[in-house]
Amino acid sequence: MIIRGYKNGDLDFEDRLDDLPERDDPQGAWVLDLAARHARRLMAFPHMIEIEFPDEPDEMKRFFRFGTDPSRMRMPIPLEEK
Repeated sequence: MIIRGYKNGDLDFEDRLDDLPERDDPQGAWVLDLAARHARRLMAFPHMIEIEFPDEPDEMKRFFRFGTDPSRMRMPIPLEEK
């Protein structure tokens, strides 16, 4: 799995989960750490998070995208502000 973060339309980070040693944590604490670390970097900007499943042959299922910048999204998911 590959997680990418785009800020103002430009790639800001890319994490390949196969390269992260914490992925073996049975409690999944590494996911929370990863999310918190990147959320702070992106929250003040138009952003998009892209999760890619490289082994998925179907292009329409290979990517999951969400965020506040729909310009590069294939299928944006609108979020309601609270």
